[in-house]
Amino acid sequence: MTTTQTPARRILTGVRDELRARRQARAAYLKLERELASYATQTEVGDLLAALSGHDDPEAEMVRDILTRNRQGRPTTLAS
Repeated sequence: MTTTQTPARRILTGVRDELRARRQARAAYLKLERELASYATQTEVGDLLAALSGHDDPEAEMVRDILTRNRQGRPTTLAS
């Protein structure tokens, strides 16, 4: 038995999948923030930033942003 989705159903499915992916990404980001918050001293943060200095990928940039924000004591901002 073959089932076909209507255009509206396909759109709804796509939106649900996108929202699920965004929720998962946000949860992972918040987990990373909590883990990086454990590096509290300037030396610890500096060591992590130095370890990332040779990496230019988006994930390394995200970690750098979180560490820098933590060091400066700024609140979290996550673009949607």
